[in-house]
Amino acid sequence: MKKHTIKMTAAFLMLIATLGSCTKGSKGDTGPQGPAGANGLNGTNGANGNANVHSGTVTLYASDWTYNSGQWEYYSAVTDADITNDVVDNGMVAAFIQSSTGIWEAMPYTYYYTATQSYMYTFQYYSGGLTFFFEVSDNSTFTLGTVTFKVVTIGGATRRANPNTNWNNYDEVMAVVNAASPATRQ
Repeated sequence: MKKHTIKMTAAFLMLIATLGSCTKGSKGDTGPQGPAGANGLNGTNGANGNANVHSGTVTLYASDWTYNSGQWEYYSAVTDADITNDVVDNGMVAAFIQSSTGIWEAMPYTYYYTATQSYMYTFQYYSGGLTFFFEVSDNSTFTLGTVTFKVVTIGGATRRANPNTNWNNYDEVMAVVNAASPATRQ
């Protein structure tokens, strides 16, 4: 019994010694403040931009369009690596057509050619690309000229981070993209 008491006492003393050597926040003392970065800044800022938003233009010529007589429409498929599964599932794609006056108009876009005839541009997107469509209101054939589109892909995180953005307004989208200001829109 005496040996047992001695062992227990020794174990108890070792436990006290071990616990007593531990201190809260055993990382040591805080060192001195490091030097400030260049110009008193904390580091170099990267270029402005948004990794989850991409913008580019697509120009289609008359030869790029295919006529689908069963649907009375023209279409042209375009590949776009920026349209990922995340964009399709959680984000969005905005497309704009450049009018003859140079203004970017949100799609779908309808132009009233005459009092009795109009035409409309629309698009559909999918992972890896998008298809532009053109149809005339009276189902007549039409000779398409050169048409320029701006395609903006917006990842899900960016879309959620900008809930008050009107994604059909070119200026608001470009403000998020940081690609152009309203004064320099082209």
